Amino acid sequence: MFGLGKGALLKKVKSSTYLQDQSQLFLQKSSKDQVVKAGEEVVVGNIFVQVHTLPPTSDAAKLHSMRTYYQTQIWIGEGHDLDPNQWGWYTSENKLMPVRCLLPPAPQKLLKVIRCNCKQNCDSRRCSCRKHGIDCSASCGECRGINCSNSSIVTQSDLDEV
Repeated sequence: MFGLGKGALLKKVKSSTYLQDQSQLFLQKSSKDQVVKAGEEVVVGNIFVQVHTLPPTSDAAKLHSMRTYYQTQIWIGEGHDLDPNQWGWYTSENKLMPVRCLLPPAPQKLLKVIRCNCKQNCDSRRCSCRKHGIDCSASCGECRGINCSNSSIVTQSDLDEV
C-alpha cells in the first residue's frame, strides 16, 4: 500500500473486503497500538510485498499509520479531542508537519555511502538521498549538501558539536 496514490488505493479498498475490514478501525475510536497493528497488517499483511515499496523503517510505517488515523478522525468529525503531536505530527510556524522518523533510516555504515548526484536542487524523489529519507551531505556529487532543498540548515551549535 505504501507508495500508492489515493485513487489507486481507493480502488483497491473498494475491491478488497480484507482492506475494508482493516480500514474500519480508522473510522472508530482506537488506541495507538491498534492503529499501528492495523497499519502494519495492511502494509505487509498477506499481500505480496515488493521490498522497494515499503517505508524506509518500521518506525516510518508506524508514524504513517498514526498520521492516517488522525487525519481520518478529523475528516469524519471525531478527532477534536486528539492531540496531533501525539499522532505523528509536530507544529512548526503554526502548521502541522509530519514527523519524518524517530529512528535512522538505515545503519550508519550504509548512510555514509548513500549520496546523490542530482544536477538540480534535489527537490524530487529522483534524489537518492531524499528517496532514502536522509539529508544531502558533503559527499553528494553536485550539491555537496549546500543550498539544495534536501539539506538541513547548519547552525553554529551544529558546527560546535563537531
